[in-house]
Amino acid sequence: MNFKIFFSLMTGLCLGTIFLNIPPGLTILMNLYGVSYTGISVLLSALLWSHALLQIPAGMVADRLGIKRTLLFGLAFMSLASLLPIVRPDFTFAILCRLIAGIGTSLCFVTVMKLIAVYAPGGRIGTYQSFFAAFFSIGTILSYLLIPKLLPFGWQWIYLTPGILSLPLLFISFGLRLRPQPLVSTPGSAIVRIFKIRTGWILGFYHALSFGTLISLGNWAPTLLAESWPDSTSLQLAWGAALIMFTGGLGRISGGFLLLRIPSLLIANSSIVILAVLFLGLFSIHLPFLLLILALLAAWFSSVNFGAFFHLASGIVESESLATMFGFLNFLANIGAVLLTLIFGLVKDSTGSLSWGFGLMAFLSLVVFLSGRGILKRDCASDSCPMDL
Repeated sequence: MNFKIFFSLMTGLCLGTIFLNIPPGLTILMNLYGVSYTGISVLLSALLWSHALLQIPAGMVADRLGIKRTLLFGLAFMSLASLLPIVRPDFTFAILCRLIAGIGTSLCFVTVMKLIAVYAPGGRIGTYQSFFAAFFSIGTILSYLLIPKLLPFGWQWIYLTPGILSLPLLFISFGLRLRPQPLVSTPGSAIVRIFKIRTGWILGFYHALSFGTLISLGNWAPTLLAESWPDSTSLQLAWGAALIMFTGGLGRISGGFLLLRIPSLLIANSSIVILAVLFLGLFSIHLPFLLLILALLAAWFSSVNFGAFFHLASGIVESESLATMFGFLNFLANIGAVLLTLIFGLVKDSTGSLSWGFGLMAFLSLVVFLSGRGILKRDCASDSCPMDL
């Protein structure tokens, strides 16, 4: 493993930590800022909104400025936005810092994905991109393991932890030796071209369905289990949701290894079909143990395809537009996560059960698969998509 790949994985770890540094100290921050759960939810979501909405612009910036300069900007935003709330413990200022942190995470995500695509050994792009995503999941777990142990020394460690992790990466990025890459002189034309690529839309829909599945399961698993397990405790339900998210992280790691043996196109298509079958099971089965097993399988199959999607995407545009394409896919994935989460809430309110939401997802999976299978088979038959479609 070369140093650039190692740097990419450590950046993924840092990204995961900054994403979930607030929840471990939620009560402490509520008391510090004097806000309610509604208020603290604004602080929780501030980073997520700026991260999601800036994926495409971040990709365009990375393709225009280059990998190294964009990494410097992204890591600088992450470091400063993590450390500044310590200087001024004000709620509004903390929200502003989280929004700035989201700018940094969006820049770093697409840029690191491009860094891996450019410097990964031949045929290993998807594998190392999967590992990067897995290290992101490890970072989210690290937040829960590390920050609670540091809180006795002060609330400042909620922000110090991601800040301290970001600063070394920022200093190291100054010394990264990267070979010159062609830059997009007119980034607007690049995104217009990407919007016209059918394969990119299909991969984006696949990714939206998969990432949306994982996030929806994480958000609604306690409610799903409670519907068929009335005697359960809140702690048992929370552990069920945590187990599902942990399985999603394992899915991303195992997906990287599978790409060493199985074509990415086969992983992409088969995972969507299997998800459709699992959704039908979640729709029709109401035994808590079986529901948990099906949910765990759905979390795994919705994550194992991460590297496959981005490996295929790496072949459909020129190298100077890779970050924009990655931002486009991740933008669709985040939109899918938001919409599917909202759909489940609407289904729960209107029917009293989440079951019909899984029935709808089974239908969507089949529609997406049947719509995209032919296009992917034609354009990515050898995991190497043509440049002009």
